[in-house]
Amino acid sequence: MDQRTHSWIAIRAIALLEDENEERNLVSLLKPHASKASVGAWLPDQADMKRGGAGSMTDNHVLKMYPYKGVQADRFVVRKNELLQQTGSYRMMTRFLQTDNYLEDFWWETAFKGDVRRPGQHLPNRIMALTTIMKDLLLLGDQKIDQLIPGEVRFVEDMDPESRTNEEAASLYFFMLSHFVADVCMPCHCDGRTLSGYGNGLHKELEDHWSKKVGKQFEKKNMLRESLDSHQMLEFARDVDDKFCLNFKGTTIPDLKKGHDAWLEAIYLCRASFAVASIMAPYKTYSYEHSEATAPFDVVFGGDRRNMLAALDQTVLHDAVLNTAIMWKHIWNKVSKD
Repeated sequence: MDQRTHSWIAIRAIALLEDENEERNLVSLLKPHASKASVGAWLPDQADMKRGGAGSMTDNHVLKMYPYKGVQADRFVVRKNELLQQTGSYRMMTRFLQTDNYLEDFWWETAFKGDVRRPGQHLPNRIMALTTIMKDLLLLGDQKIDQLIPGEVRFVEDMDPESRTNEEAASLYFFMLSHFVADVCMPCHCDGRTLSGYGNGLHKELEDHWSKKVGKQFEKKNMLRESLDSHQMLEFARDVDDKFCLNFKGTTIPDLKKGHDAWLEAIYLCRASFAVASIMAPYKTYSYEHSEATAPFDVVFGGDRRNMLAALDQTVLHDAVLNTAIMWKHIWNKVSKD
C-alpha cells in the first residue's frame, strides 16, 4: 500500500477498537495522536530508513513464496483445510479461499516455501521483532502510559524520566507495526513471481487503485494539519468503508489463534496471501517456473474479472484493518492483563 492507504488502515483500526469498546485505555493512548502518529504507518517505505543497511524499502517487506523441491518438502505443504483453520473464519481472506474453486487439490498438496533475497526482508520476522520490543517499551512508559496499564513497575523509579517511553513515541511504534501487518495482507508481497515486483505493473497499479479510493483526506499534508480533530479523523476513516463494501458492524477483535505467536500468525497469513495472489493472477496462466515479467492490470481485472477486483478490494482491506487491530490488542493485553 502507499502512504494514503497505510495511514487509513491504521486510523481505521483505532476506530474499530473504539467501536468494540473493550480496550478503552489502548484507544485513549492512540486516538489523540491519530493524525501525527500516522507518519509511522508509512515511514518504513522511505529510503531514509535504509541508513546503516537496515533495508526498509517496499521490496523488503516481503515473504515471497516459491515452489519448493528441497529436503523435507512435506514440511512446506499446507493443505486447504489446515490453512483455513489456522487463519480463522473471522477473516475475509479465509472466506475468499473457502469459496474458491480455482486452486485444486494438486495445488494445495504442493510444497511452497517463503524466501527473502536479503537479510532483513522477512515480514513475519519484522512483525515479531516489533511486537516483542513494543511490550517492553510500554512497560517502560512514562507516567501517562503507566496510568493506562494496571500493576506497578517499581524499577522505573531508578530511570531517568526522559528515557521512558512517551505517548507520542508509543503511538508511532503502533503505527509502524500496522505497516508490516498491512503488507502481509497485500498478495504481491507474498508472491515470488516476477510479475509481483513493485515496478512490474500489477503491484503498483493495484496500490494506486486503492489509494484513489481511500481519497485525498489521507494524504500526508492533510493528515499532519495542526487543526485536525481526532474524532473527525476517525469519522473520515469510517466513511471510507462504503468505497470497499466493508462492514465492521458488531466486529469482535480476537486474540491471536491459540498456539500462535505473532510470527506464526504472520506466517499463515502470508501463505493465505500467496494463495490469493495465485488466484488473482492465475498461476496456470502465469506460471511459477517460467514467470512472465508482467500481468497487466487491465487484463487481470478486465472483462468478466471485474468482480475479482471488487472481491479483492474488500478482502485485502478488511483484513488489513482487522489484523492490525488484532496485533495491537494482543500487545496491549500482554502488558495489561497477563
